[in-house]
Amino acid sequence: MDESYIDDTPNAFLYQQIMDRYPKSVIGCFIISEDWGEQALLELKEKSEAWFLVGLQINDMDFDRLDIIEGIVRCQPEDVNQVVKLLNISPRGLIGIDVIDIKSLFEREKSYKFIQTHITDGFDIDMAKKAANELVGQFPKNLNIKRLLLGMESSESPSLDNISYIVAFIEKNVMADELYTYYCTSMTDEPNSFHLKAIYAEA
Repeated sequence: MDESYIDDTPNAFLYQQIMDRYPKSVIGCFIISEDWGEQALLELKEKSEAWFLVGLQINDMDFDRLDIIEGIVRCQPEDVNQVVKLLNISPRGLIGIDVIDIKSLFEREKSYKFIQTHITDGFDIDMAKKAANELVGQFPKNLNIKRLLLGMESSESPSLDNISYIVAFIEKNVMADELYTYYCTSMTDEPNSFHLKAIYAEA
């Protein structure tokens, strides 16, 4: 990667075919059901100068162009922006990762599913515990998870105690033979808020 990807270039951006131009990004996201053809995807990658492409699957539509894109994240239509926000990671959090880490996840596994929980009332540690419990409850029972990206977002920088609790709780309650995991933190302008977002790959 060269210096053109520094500072004002988003790590992830959601593209639509109706756009007049494709602004630069490192991770080019697109909604699969908008019927992107092979040529359209090649043009998207070239014009956006994206390092790699990720398709967002909001329905049961099959997608056979995995040779062009890095991977797929299955999510609900209302969760699309949150998926992009999770992939648009910032190295400025207390725990930071970068796009190389994101790329390594998709190199290890192509298909992911998105889940999230959002708590808006309580003390920091109480919100963190409740959010961790609710997120774990969204994983299918007896699911063997292989890969996980977990984003922690709060109105104040998450404390090390909260982060340690969440990491330990997730690792204790998620079944995995060999879990390959990245954690990252960020802040939000929303007061009294704690948000957990995750993409995971099933075994």
